[in-house]
Amino acid sequence: MMVRARADRQFPAARGALLRRLLPSVLLGLLSTGLFLALSGTSTAAQGTVELPVAFQVQNTDTSQAPCPPGSVASDGATYTVRGHISGPAAALASGKAHAITVYLFGYEAGEWNWDLKGVPGYDYAAEMAKRGHVSLTLDELGYGASGHPANGTETCQGAEADITHQIIQKLRNGDYTLPEGPSIKYSTVVLAGHDVGGEVAEMEGYSYDDINGLMLVTFAEQGFTPYIIERSTLAAFETCTESASGYVHFVSEQEFRTLLFYGADARVIEAAAALRNANPCGVIRSAPPGILVDDRAHASQIKVPILIVFGNNDTLVWTRQGEEEEESNFSGSSDKSTVFIPEAGHFVMFARTAPLFDSTISAWLSSRFETP
Repeated sequence: MMVRARADRQFPAARGALLRRLLPSVLLGLLSTGLFLALSGTSTAAQGTVELPVAFQVQNTDTSQAPCPPGSVASDGATYTVRGHISGPAAALASGKAHAITVYLFGYEAGEWNWDLKGVPGYDYAAEMAKRGHVSLTLDELGYGASGHPANGTETCQGAEADITHQIIQKLRNGDYTLPEGPSIKYSTVVLAGHDVGGEVAEMEGYSYDDINGLMLVTFAEQGFTPYIIERSTLAAFETCTESASGYVHFVSEQEFRTLLFYGADARVIEAAAALRNANPCGVIRSAPPGILVDDRAHASQIKVPILIVFGNNDTLVWTRQGEEEEESNFSGSSDKSTVFIPEAGHFVMFARTAPLFDSTISAWLSSRFETP
């Protein structure tokens, strides 16, 4: 079921009035899909929250249904450390009673900061979700940020990232990971979320291993690609990566990053994100198109868990609106799927000024389907 929140595209001083005008219809749509619960009763802002550093030992292998494309990339099979943070209500994590966790993946140019941006109040998504009672794992994927990096960026791929995510999910279920102090928690419910091509990895994990309880795709679709993204993907895979000795490159220029991926965002948010953007492993860049066009299309129907799909209402950089609206039709195996468009938001929907609505939408969906601490 699709929920649209269309907005007047002229953003300036009338934003407050615009949101007041839109909010009733948005909430009506959320209510009709069972998403209203957390908007009305699950906020735990009064309770303390905590962010704990965490580390996972993983192998860079690909046992998924999306094999690394032969010839140009391959997983090296080596052992690496993936680092991140578990955020949530302090009481639930301290008592070990938290049993549900959402794992968040990211897309090109990004890193863990995609979901826990520091320095600008209100945009640390994981902290905001912790206030609402949810436990989150944010992390730097292999080849990014504080996590391990293969010697060359061609030595991993999207299927390997899915395999590594599967390993992490199993470790979360078994308590096989490292916290700074105290025992680890075993989570019986694991929801997987991915932004941009992190959505591709999340989907690959879902249909390859059948070990998640829910799937969230944020700003990701498998059809309706724009001429811009087709040209950019081709250039990055066959020119930029070919010229790179390290196998780590930027997918877009800094100017493109600043001007194309945000809509109506606070300038401080854009500055903070631009300062943190990462180069991408070429194996990820080269394996993303065949993974989307071949593997995901072939196997998406195997995913049977509840699925939430979210787009920014003003994001048409990568996909056409038709392509975005058609995304949930790929998941014929799930009887619980919905699509939401967040008003006045672009590609980085979690960094728009309407981020509180995005946060509440995710919180509502999680709370209506999975028990919170």
